[in-house]
Amino acid sequence: MSIYNVVVLCLITAPVTLVISSQQDAAFAFVSLAIIFCCFLSMALVFVPKIVEVTRHVERAESTVDGAPSKEEEERYQKLLRENEDMQRIISEVRGIPILFLFVLLVQFL
Repeated sequence: MSIYNVVVLCLITAPVTLVISSQQDAAFAFVSLAIIFCCFLSMALVFVPKIVEVTRHVERAESTVDGAPSKEEEERYQKLLRENEDMQRIISEVRGIPILFLFVLLVQFL
């Protein structure tokens, strides 16, 4: 996008500069302003979307009270804790059973 911006401004600046080349001060001022405008526009095309996105995330973060987790996040956290405890219990039970016994159980179910 910035490349197109530069190309368009060059296509405008070059002919105008050729027309006003007899007036050195006017040509210098026009080219200088064109370069400054081109740089400003290129930076705006890069950074404005980033600034907009950052402000959106700040608004979302401010919507929660003092950075406290929302109700859905708290429920999800509690669910994960319960699942973690269940998995740890199952792992500790499995470690207590000899591997050969597990193999025998597996063969019986098949």
